[in-house]
Amino acid sequence: MKFFAFILLLSAWCQGVWGLSKTVETPASTETPPLCGLQCIQSVTLATQLCSLTNATCICTNVELNDKISLCVHSNCTVREALQVQSYSKHTCGAPSRDRTALVWVTGVVFLVLGLLAFVLRVMARLCLGGQSWGPDDWVMCIAVSMMIPFNAFSVPISQVALGKDIWNVHPDDVTQFLYLFYWDELLYIGALPVTKISILLFYLKIFPKREIRIGCWVLIGLNVAYFITFELISIFQCRPIDGAWRAWDNEYPAKCNNINVQGWAAAIFNILLDLATLILPLKELYNLSLSMKKKLMVILMFSVGFFVTIVSVVRLHSLASYATTSNATQDYVEIGYWSTIEVPVGIICASMPAIRSLFSLVFPKVFGTTQRGKLNYANLSSQQKNLSNSQKVSSKGSSKPAIQVLKEFSVRSRHRDDVSYVEHELTTGPFTDPSSRPSSEKKPITPHESV
Repeated sequence: MKFFAFILLLSAWCQGVWGLSKTVETPASTETPPLCGLQCIQSVTLATQLCSLTNATCICTNVELNDKISLCVHSNCTVREALQVQSYSKHTCGAPSRDRTALVWVTGVVFLVLGLLAFVLRVMARLCLGGQSWGPDDWVMCIAVSMMIPFNAFSVPISQVALGKDIWNVHPDDVTQFLYLFYWDELLYIGALPVTKISILLFYLKIFPKREIRIGCWVLIGLNVAYFITFELISIFQCRPIDGAWRAWDNEYPAKCNNINVQGWAAAIFNILLDLATLILPLKELYNLSLSMKKKLMVILMFSVGFFVTIVSVVRLHSLASYATTSNATQDYVEIGYWSTIEVPVGIICASMPAIRSLFSLVFPKVFGTTQRGKLNYANLSSQQKNLSNSQKVSSKGSSKPAIQVLKEFSVRSRHRDDVSYVEHELTTGPFTDPSSRPSSEKKPITPHESV
């Protein structure tokens, strides 16, 4: 209950930030450009004599003239004034405006729902299945989900403010608000990735008893913790003062910032390496297991989803080329935004797949298989053995030699696993025979690999 109350508080906080982001709705001015822009257009056009001041079509289509006007504007105007000049020229020349805001928020909401659905099924598996105990991996997954919810939910307000539009169509104050939301999104993203991997590694510790794998798990957990602390601190203090991360974009707010592009690349590359290490770690042990074809396909599916997360991280690298270097951040950050809102929930889905399979095996035993059927068969076998025992007692009354009933029951249990596998139950009846009286030719030593 405390966790779900925390989720409600997060949702309320997101709504508050969303409401704050909608307070500034003044559109960018397109009626008249600032004086510095008009002077650049006039002086450059007259100096180059490439076009007449009255020929708007020539001024709009002449690439050389536009490049020189752009250099003049960036040299003589502020960043905010330059955006106003750009907005004026784009609208005057009839340049098409791009709007990908729907792509941003639809992707974020859809994968938020999928990630939450996977987590709810995971919780149901832990609560509904008696053998599925709630462990440290589940608690850590709760932390990852608590980060995923606001991270993906922010895709709605951030797209309404600016993300998906060209920056010259966005009011300068909305650009500041966009970068403020993007700053918090960045912190949530960097935190959710290593926390999800830590949950997966804790699950490995639960099911793999081999010493080498357990050591590898603890090493990777330590590396993920180090990743979390290092890049969270670097991202929080990327600018000094901190609010320079969203206020210094126009060069009017005094702040000193790190090379954010290099910081983004470093975080992405280290995350991909940790992804691959987490996926590769148990492959040898899984390969040595004797699994049915159905279970092999399920394992392949789970690891395919894991590798898909890594592929998304690699594809996201391409969008980092313009990260913190572009002059059109509200448009060029779209790819970074929607790939990130895919990566985090899919990682949570991958981490929840083993628990979901256990739940589905209870609902669809023919498709996924379940130990519950083994328990039912065991109950049926026990009743059959009772009936057989009663009949043997009746038949043995007329016999002078007593009969011995032997019930052999084998089970495999591990303190590292929740599953219990039931092996064959055998009923042997017959007269008692002293093993020492058997001929030596019938005696057979038991080898270590032979079942007893």
